[in-house]
Amino acid sequence: MPKTVLITGTSSGMGHELVAQFARRGWNVAAVMRNPSESDFANLDNVQILTADVTHPDSIHSAVARSSAVFGPLDVVVNNAGFAQLGTLEEISLDQWRAQYETNVFGVVSVVSAVLPQMRGRRAGHIINISSMGGHVSLPTMSAYTSSKFALEGLSEGLAKEIAPLGIKLTIVEPCGFDTSFSSNANTAAKQLSDYDSARQAMKDFSATSRYGNLERSMSAVADIAGIDQPPLRLAVGSFGLEMVRNKMAELAEGYSTWEPVTLTTD
Repeated sequence: MPKTVLITGTSSGMGHELVAQFARRGWNVAAVMRNPSESDFANLDNVQILTADVTHPDSIHSAVARSSAVFGPLDVVVNNAGFAQLGTLEEISLDQWRAQYETNVFGVVSVVSAVLPQMRGRRAGHIINISSMGGHVSLPTMSAYTSSKFALEGLSEGLAKEIAPLGIKLTIVEPCGFDTSFSSNANTAAKQLSDYDSARQAMKDFSATSRYGNLERSMSAVADIAGIDQPPLRLAVGSFGLEMVRNKMAELAEGYSTWEPVTLTTD
């Protein structure tokens, strides 16, 4: 019997490729998006297009119910919906900060809350949260986005420990970036201050030296670990991002070691 996966944010980019990868493997796919007219999967018998917005919990609950009615219980859920808010902390309005977290953090909470009751009942399931290497390494003019991914990393770690005794698995997928519409779909800041031109230039310089991951191979790797007996807690996709995280870990270790004599005086 085919397994069933529900994926959010499937109209483009990673979500779109994930639908193709799972469908190709014979899975039943509940493809959640805000605008179903953008979908080109309507002709596939094993793909169900569902209209929902992760910032509206009622629509998510309805989508989960519709998917279950057609395909049966969910085996895997992929929380992919998200976007980037650009700008420095001072340039981003408070409403923009809230919108960033409503989608990237509370949207995940809403989806997980909607699917956990059936997974708890079956003592089975696999939750895959799409984070980012930005969930470990923050970047200038990306503080809203990366901090939302830091939050996702933390809630995912805690959730994994809460649901493991119930037979439910969790994986955090950490992409380093792909050549998709993600950047062009990012929100600009409410205002732009010339004092932060150097921060914008630093981000441009970083982008010029970064390496994209391969979208098809990366999402194929995600589909391959979905629902397996012992999936990883974290899966990095794209070697450039893994280098970033290893450098961050080395910096943390060096910084803590340098100031350890002071730390020891605080016991």
